[in-house]
Amino acid sequence: IVDNFYQTSAFFPMPTILISTLDDDGNTTLGAYSLCFPYYIAGKDYYAMILECRNSSNTAQNILRTKKVTLNFITDERKYFKEAVRLGFPGDTTEEKMKDCIFTLEKSTLGEDRPELVNESYQVFECTWDDSLEDAFNDKPGNLEGYEGPYRNFNGITSKFGAHFILKIDKIWMKETYYN
Repeated sequence: IVDNFYQTSAFFPMPTILISTLDDDGNTTLGAYSLCFPYYIAGKDYYAMILECRNSSNTAQNILRTKKVTLNFITDERKYFKEAVRLGFPGDTTEEKMKDCIFTLEKSTLGEDRPELVNESYQVFECTWDDSLEDAFNDKPGNLEGYEGPYRNFNGITSKFGAHFILKIDKIWMKETYYN
């Protein structure tokens, strides 16, 4: 068993989603992720997803800063997966990454301070990070070389290079064919 065991030592069927966040200039940027799952599904005041990622990723840094995120579930068309792989490479600036993006972005109806939605998605979850859990509001962006402890158990910065985000679902959008 080695780091990234879910990719190197095992097989887990997972959806590929594009996560929209806002960069420092308020522009939407996309990152490809698979480690995003239902978290609160019943018996709470709200429903939530959990996202697991590197805490130095642009996505994590943007969530730490703005707390707003959009989960765009894309279909398994080859051209979309090829683009998701391209968008998944770390380090590019928003301008570099989004310059040749094949996806169509649409404004959120929840406000101007929200990341845009990917029109080609079959469903979209607009979310807000619940940083009140485990006092994760104390976790701040900017430590790109890794965070020193103490670490959170399940929400916020969870290890030197890892983060978990409990994302409250604010709105679900679904294409009519899938809704039906």
